[in-house]
Amino acid sequence: MARQATKACGNRYFEARMRAAKYNERFLTRAGAVESLPGVTEDSLKKYELDLTRTPNVVVALMADAYNDPELRTWYCSNECPLGKEFREISEMPAERALLRLQNSVCEIEKVIRQLSGIMEDGKISNEEEKQMIPKLRDQLLEFRQRTDENLAALEKAERRGTF
Repeated sequence: MARQATKACGNRYFEARMRAAKYNERFLTRAGAVESLPGVTEDSLKKYELDLTRTPNVVVALMADAYNDPELRTWYCSNECPLGKEFREISEMPAERALLRLQNSVCEIEKVIRQLSGIMEDGKISNEEEKQMIPKLRDQLLEFRQRTDENLAALEKAERRGTF
């Protein structure tokens, strides 16, 4: 069995590879992992896992697919990508919990839609109260996006594994 890389512990890319190794031994080593990451060398993977080099988004996408870790994409977008800072990181959770969180949002999203349509009805943001509501509505919509993304991640994992 390969030794654990203590310097890489805590690195999101390393942790994703180690979780994937529970299902596929090839990911226990960087050499084995790069076989599933076209265009990525063992040396570059080492630099990503030791935080010596910024990981390009295309490599993150390859890692997320190879490791069956769709949450890695949103982690990258919310933490490292300058364009995706408004994305919120998705926690790894059982598919059932993600579904319950989405189901619990249904009534709330209807309320947000009614409030938003009330503000938009005349095409103008008319009073101070409505101006104050907009950031709250935006935050709620971002929360709904996160709950949707949680379910998309659960579906993607299930599709690859063939089971929930």
